[in-house]
Amino acid sequence: MNFLFPLFLLSILISAACTSTSQKQSDQQNLTNTSPAITVDQKTQEQLEIKVEPAALSSVTAPIVATGLLELNENQTWQVGALIAGKIMSVPVHRGDFVRAGQIIAQMHSHEVYDSRATRRQYVAELDRLKTLEEQALRIRDRTQRLLELKAASREQMEAAETAYRSAQLSVANAQAEVEKANFHLKNFLEVPIEESSRSSGSASEQDRIPIKSPASGTVMERLANNGSVVSAGDPVIIVSDLSTLWLIAAVNEEDLSRIFPGQSVSVSVRAYPDRTFMGKVHQLGERMDPQTRTLQIRVSVANTKGLLKPDMFVTAEFAPQQTEESIYLPESAIQQIDGKAMVFIRSADGKYEPHPVEVGKRADQKVEILSGIDLGTSVVVQGAFLLKSHLLKSDQD
Repeated sequence: MNFLFPLFLLSILISAACTSTSQKQSDQQNLTNTSPAITVDQKTQEQLEIKVEPAALSSVTAPIVATGLLELNENQTWQVGALIAGKIMSVPVHRGDFVRAGQIIAQMHSHEVYDSRATRRQYVAELDRLKTLEEQALRIRDRTQRLLELKAASREQMEAAETAYRSAQLSVANAQAEVEKANFHLKNFLEVPIEESSRSSGSASEQDRIPIKSPASGTVMERLANNGSVVSAGDPVIIVSDLSTLWLIAAVNEEDLSRIFPGQSVSVSVRAYPDRTFMGKVHQLGERMDPQTRTLQIRVSVANTKGLLKPDMFVTAEFAPQQTEESIYLPESAIQQIDGKAMVFIRSADGKYEPHPVEVGKRADQKVEILSGIDLGTSVVVQGAFLLKSHLLKSDQD
C-alpha cells in the first residue's frame, strides 16, 4: 500500500481494529511512563504494510563522503629564491612551463661575483707569498742541518729552523684552504667561472651572471620576478611544483573520525570529469577541530599522473568503507521522535504495539545504532512505525 494513503482512512482502519490498553491520564503523562499500547489485527497489519523483525547484532559498511579543495603538494613544491642580492637579468620561463631539474630558470647580476673574485685574488697572492717563505724556511733548515753535521751549528739552532719550516708549511696549508674555499664559492655556490670573463661595453657578460636553477622537474606555478627586478638574498623568484600528486584537504564530520586512518583509500571525483574517479590515500589527520563546523581537516595525497586535476578544484571524496563493530542496528524509519525522545514500537507476545524509548548512536548506511533501550530478540517494528506513531498521537488528541 502506498505510504501516502490518506491519513484519515488509515485512522479508520486502525480504529476499527485497535483498542487502547490503558486509560489516558488527566494530566497527559509522558509516554515513557504510561506506555500506551495499540493492537492491530493481521489483516490491518498487512494493509498498513507493518513489518516486524527481531533486534539482532549486525555491522554496517557505509562510506564516508566529504567535500574538499585540491592544493599543491608542499613536499613537492619549491620556492626558488635568490642566493644573494642582485638584479634579475633574465627569466626565460613563464607560468605553466614545464622545467627540468637543473634547468636555468633565471639569471642575475651581482657585485658579489666581482667581490668574491677580488677576495680570491688576494688569497692567491698571499698563498704565493707564503710559498716563497716556505721555500726560504726549507733552505734555512737544510743549511742548518748541514752545519749541525759539521758541528758548526748548535742543536738549538737546528730546532729553531725546523720549527720555522713547520710554521711556514702550516701557513701555506691555511692559505691553500682559503683559496679552495673561494674557488668553491664561485664555482659551486655562485656557479660562475672562477676567473673573470671578458667584458664588452662595460657590462657583465652572460658568463658572469649567476644562474638560478630549478631544484627538481615540475611546472612553473608563479613567476615572482621579471627582467630588471632588484632582489635581496632569499627573495622568491620562481615557484615550481611537481603536479604528479596533489593534496586534497577534506573536511570530515566529527562523528566519522573514528573510521578515518592514515593509508586509507579515497575515491576522488570532480565536476570537470564526472565519469572519472581519481584515487588517493589519507596522508595525515589534522590536529584541531573547526569550532564552527565541527569538522576536522584530513590531508589526502591524490595521484595526478595525467595532469587532469588542477589546484583549487573543488572535489568530493569518498573514503573506503570500514566495517563497524557489531551492534543492534535498525532502519532509520524504525526510529520515531515522540515528545522529543527517540522511540521504537515493540510488538508484545499478544500482538500489541508499544512505544519504547531508546538511546541512538551513529548512523551509517541508512541505519541507526541502538545503544540501549531494547534487548536482542525484541520484536521491533522496522516498517510502518510512522503510521503507528500517527495513530498514537491522534489518540492522545481525542
